[in-house]
Amino acid sequence: MPHLQPMGDSAFILRFGDAISLEIHERVVATLRVLDSWRERWVVDLVPGYASVMVHYDALQVDPERVRRWLEDALPRARPEATPHRIIEVPVWYHPSVAPDLEPLAQEKGLTVEELVRLHTAPEYIVYMLGFRPGFPFLGGLNPRLFSPRLATPRPTIPAGSVGIGGQQTGIYPLKSPGGWRLIGRTPWKLFDPGVDPPVTLGVGDHLRFVSITEAQFRELGGGVQ
Repeated sequence: MPHLQPMGDSAFILRFGDAISLEIHERVVATLRVLDSWRERWVVDLVPGYASVMVHYDALQVDPERVRRWLEDALPRARPEATPHRIIEVPVWYHPSVAPDLEPLAQEKGLTVEELVRLHTAPEYIVYMLGFRPGFPFLGGLNPRLFSPRLATPRPTIPAGSVGIGGQQTGIYPLKSPGGWRLIGRTPWKLFDPGVDPPVTLGVGDHLRFVSITEAQFRELGGGVQ
């Protein structure tokens, strides 16, 4: 059973540990699945993290003890199991003109740019959670040789589609925003569009591969260089 803790007057958080791991991720996904299938009308939102699930509820409709009992009844049913998942290939143009940290990071790691790209495109990543910006995927599975700290000073503006590395993670900026991750490429894909349903392209539990493309392919797919 996860550790159950109240968060303010309208939420509980379920904590499964404090690490980024596939075993914990599978418990998070199993819990989400059960809570969603048992969802009551007063559940406002279920928000997964790397090692937790936040349960938001409407405090005008239900009291905290009722929510606690609901969770304690549902949680024993959450058992990790193999489930079908999407495998999505994301095209990325790895080039210094759209990725200012590509060459410096390769040099810092004692790699050529081609070797860095090969290491980044080799794994099958898992979307552990979405956050920071709508549709921003936090991806686990990065090769340890590419682990890199965030920039000491974040950039005030990062173009949408930028692919970055922050610590043990890699991810994609779905919108123009500030950010401190090392930028190594850019995808022409739009990961967030409020005009479509659903507005986000990726979901928790999706598996993802990065595929290196040329500048011509990047532009053919709608990519732009600001």
